[in-house]
Amino acid sequence: MLDNQKIKLCLEGNRMAQKELYEAYKVNLNVLCQRYFADLEDAKDVLQEGFVKVFRDLHQFDSAKGHVSSWIKKVFVNTCLEKLRKKKLDFQKIDDYDHEIVHDPGIISDLNLKDLTRMIQKLPTGYRTVFNLYVIEGYNHQEIADQLGISESTSKTQLMKAKNMLRLKLEDVFK
Repeated sequence: MLDNQKIKLCLEGNRMAQKELYEAYKVNLNVLCQRYFADLEDAKDVLQEGFVKVFRDLHQFDSAKGHVSSWIKKVFVNTCLEKLRKKKLDFQKIDDYDHEIVHDPGIISDLNLKDLTRMIQKLPTGYRTVFNLYVIEGYNHQEIADQLGISESTSKTQLMKAKNMLRLKLEDVFK
């Protein structure tokens, strides 16, 4: 983790401090980007764009309002959402999904993060985006609706469909 002194050095253009910031967060932020984009090139592009924004806008970070890691994560989530908006999010219609709801909470205990990330990447864009925002990032449905320009009920439906699709994929893996 970076302390306020290192953040100050980054703001002053110190390349070593900037490299430390990059090295401290690149792995987790790469995973974040890969959760939003199935195409690894898109994820790499967003990773690069996100760090450009972090270094460009670091002066906006207020240490009194939270930790730099939370601020950086928010920058990256917003960068992912911007790119998804440009690509025109694909939200499936409610009628497009007719699978029965399945519930088995113990099924993912043997799954590692890399496998779960791959499964999330295979979800349709709308499902994947809402799933990430709700389950991983902790947004509520109204916040998701506002961010994505959809209704709250569409957000809820996309989440339900994403969870069900993931359950079906997990069942296939563990059969």
